[in-house]
Amino acid sequence: METAEMEKIRKAKAVMEKIANGINPVTGEEIVGDHFLHDPRMIRCFFFVSQVLDDVAKGNFGKSSKQQRFVMTDEEKARVVFRDELIGMSEFAKCVNQQVDVLKSRKASAVTINKALKEKEILGERVTEDKKRQTVTNEKSAEYGFEMTTRSYEGREYEQLVMNDTGKRYLMEHLEELMNEE
Repeated sequence: METAEMEKIRKAKAVMEKIANGINPVTGEEIVGDHFLHDPRMIRCFFFVSQVLDDVAKGNFGKSSKQQRFVMTDEEKARVVFRDELIGMSEFAKCVNQQVDVLKSRKASAVTINKALKEKEILGERVTEDKKRQTVTNEKSAEYGFEMTTRSYEGREYEQLVMNDTGKRYLMEHLEELMNEE
């Protein structure tokens, strides 16, 4: 691919990552308030587009990211910073991915972590009224640091799986195992 085209891809990827991380790509300021860019579905979309651009730049477009293992060094883990409050799985993955070397590892995924925790019966699953599957806690979840909380977005209340410091520690200690389970 031409150098000018590669530079455009790198710039587009940087813009997608800034938006996904809640940063205005024009001003560099945090996007605050009740904004559609805080919707987890939008965040996942921007991270997905960023990953596609990364794959294109590396010549890996169309190749499964599952082919690559998740690897994180102790130094990278030590640089991960979480807010001192309950956080959801997507925010956990976002914080981890800020430190992961994407040239050596695939990114952490909330979906993959949730799936592995359900297989270990640390988390459960239920079908909502609108026939969607939702990851929820079970009788073992609290001892691992996971709980459900009610949150609000655009006037709509919803239940979210969150983790406390115990959950953050557990995930950091078992991250490679959880991300690489097949």
